Amino acid sequence: MLGFRQWGMLALLVWAVATFLVLHRGPYGIEEEAAKALLLDWSVADHVANSIVTLGVPDFRDLLWLPLGFLWPGQVMAAKGVMIALAALTAWGLYRWQSQEAQDEAALLATGLWLLTPLTLLQIDHLSPGLGILAVFMGGYWLDRSYRQRPHALGGLYFGQLGLTAFAVSLHPVGLVYPLLLAWEWHKNPVNSLQKKSFFIGLTIFSGISILLRWGWSGIIWFQNPLRDWTPLWRHFPGFEPELTAVDWSVGILILLLLLWVWWQKRQMLWNTLLGRCLWWGVLVSALNGDATFALLGMITLLYAGIPALLQWGAGKIGFLAQRGWVLLGVFLISTLSMQDDRAWFELGQMRQLTEQDQLIMTLTQTVDHYRTDAESRHLPDPRLRVASQWPARTMLACRCDALPLPPAAKDPAAQLVMMKGLTHLIMAPKTPANLGLTQNLSLLGNEVETLSLQAGGVVLQIRTPNLAPATPPPVIDEPPPPAPGDPIK
Repeated sequence: MLGFRQWGMLALLVWAVATFLVLHRGPYGIEEEAAKALLLDWSVADHVANSIVTLGVPDFRDLLWLPLGFLWPGQVMAAKGVMIALAALTAWGLYRWQSQEAQDEAALLATGLWLLTPLTLLQIDHLSPGLGILAVFMGGYWLDRSYRQRPHALGGLYFGQLGLTAFAVSLHPVGLVYPLLLAWEWHKNPVNSLQKKSFFIGLTIFSGISILLRWGWSGIIWFQNPLRDWTPLWRHFPGFEPELTAVDWSVGILILLLLLWVWWQKRQMLWNTLLGRCLWWGVLVSALNGDATFALLGMITLLYAGIPALLQWGAGKIGFLAQRGWVLLGVFLISTLSMQDDRAWFELGQMRQLTEQDQLIMTLTQTVDHYRTDAESRHLPDPRLRVASQWPARTMLACRCDALPLPPAAKDPAAQLVMMKGLTHLIMAPKTPANLGLTQNLSLLGNEVETLSLQAGGVVLQIRTPNLAPATPPPVIDEPPPPAPGDPIK
């Protein structure tokens, strides 16, 4: 007979297989920082590791995917499989966290609904950092709990918490919540003064190293519209749909108000544990950013703090319908809508629909493939292609060609042309504020730059008469043969 734990593992295994089957295939749709980490891992496997020079230092997700570079190089789906395993492990830890408070029913409902929501599916499919942040919050709570039971100074559990600190800080600004709250925990409730001091020193060093390596958290945009990443809950996927409608604004504001109410009313329950405090402060800090990480942490807070409140409120009613009937009805409706949204996401992948930016990158990829096919048909070496892209890691991942960040705006068009020496193509969104100076210089170059494709997501440009010939091999110097035995050496 299978026990409760074995049934739980079996359910997570079934969920993992089903989730893997509905994910999007291909190199499109993942985030820029995730692509940067994958490229570093693949280049390390090829004994090159040159992407870090041109693209910068990635976050520490590359440590999760490093073995994949040796086992399945070039396979994005392998990285998504790791994210599925990370989500399953996080779900198990979140369930145990809430069930230890004698809330097994709420823990089961919250965990099941979170695994079914399209927000979780998109976090896995985009290789987003929010899932890593949530895993750090969960893992840090259990590591701290285990360490306090066996407080061995400078042991494995101690360095495990420091490693999670470096990992979280490298992912996202909200990752700073974990080391700060862990330091506060040891300040208020230390085991002894020596370990308290060692934690303060270790957290400062590991957090400082991550901040220096990831200075500025490239790719992070502050004060975004927080409703944009909540819309997958009602089948309005960002990038695939037009601007937010009145219905999107109404539903999104209603969910945000509900989150605000739960976040404030259940603060005492959340503040009882390190994980709860990380969620409380994580929602507050990530709201300043308003990206998918805020949506994920907000959903976790809604489920794991809101469902216990609903069950407690219904416990005072009379009759099955008043106590549990309406809860089961709500769970049925939410799970049904979530699975329909997951199916809609799967159908987008089956139809190979892409966002505007990914469609632009695909156009460049087709151009690159045309050059390569033409060279192969003429029995010539592969052409030398070098692209400057607003999204260099995603571009390199899709077209498998050399990609560099966009050059800065020069003082005049002539200097801009000199700066672009060696480039064959450019791909960018010309209306982006950071690109306005570059766009103005390119528009004044006239016949030196040719527009290959102008789309809603941006433009693909080709340097006029680019040099596509492969690099000239170095000359071979004929050396005299070695002297025969007995001949004098000259």
